[in-house]
Amino acid sequence: MAPPVQEIMGVKFEGQGMIMKQHNSECCRCLCCQPNIDWDLHDYQEGNYNDLMGRDGKIFMKEDAPYVGRCCSYCYPGARATRFTATEGPSGRTLFTHEKSCSFPVSWLLMVTDGGPIRCPCCIAPLPSLTTKDAGGRVLGRSRYICDACLFVPKFEIQDANYNAIYRVRPDTCCLGCCVRCRCGGKKGKCLRVPFLIRSPEAPFNQVGDAIIGDLWAGLAHECCTKKNMYEIKFPTDGPMQKNPEAVMATIIGAALLIDITTFEQDG
Repeated sequence: MAPPVQEIMGVKFEGQGMIMKQHNSECCRCLCCQPNIDWDLHDYQEGNYNDLMGRDGKIFMKEDAPYVGRCCSYCYPGARATRFTATEGPSGRTLFTHEKSCSFPVSWLLMVTDGGPIRCPCCIAPLPSLTTKDAGGRVLGRSRYICDACLFVPKFEIQDANYNAIYRVRPDTCCLGCCVRCRCGGKKGKCLRVPFLIRSPEAPFNQVGDAIIGDLWAGLAHECCTKKNMYEIKFPTDGPMQKNPEAVMATIIGAALLIDITTFEQDG
């Protein structure tokens, strides 16, 4: 049986979704030395991802963020203004953009100890959000960070072009919803990974099928040296996706970028 085909802005992807792979190395990153972080989108696959690391993706997403904002990314994750331009390959036509204005961070760095950084959650508006637009500048949707009583659980809302909520994205939780529940195992999943499940927009926020934005094991060299992150994106198949699939897929890709910027980037 042939794998399903997803099409976004005329670019076809085979499989249930996509693999989003960091394009450039961060081996020299040290606070203010953080580069713009670019991304590739590949056909969805499971198992061995080594063959993806040296290849350009079908879609290339180039970041353009001010230097000062990148300087502060480790201390104030998610605060910087940035813009990602998605093209067909590294030098092809523009497909869509993801734009974020300067905001308050999702947390403040208090101190760095032998056990790692200690951060304090921030709930001051405006919190990080990323607006997705087509090549002509028309809004396709928006993803935004949500702050509620469960401060230590990162969660996001995906909205349509009219800013109506269509999905909630967050990991599974424990301790009455107050803590993130890590997962172990899975094909090429990290030992202690935090997959973000794509859920219905209203309580109890059940997962929509097997839709997910999940962090993957990129290999020892990339995890420890080049600091390249990699994610699997499985798209939902419910009503919003059937109504406007290209806009929803582009916005979910934006949500994956926002998750990286706010949650995983500073630990890279």
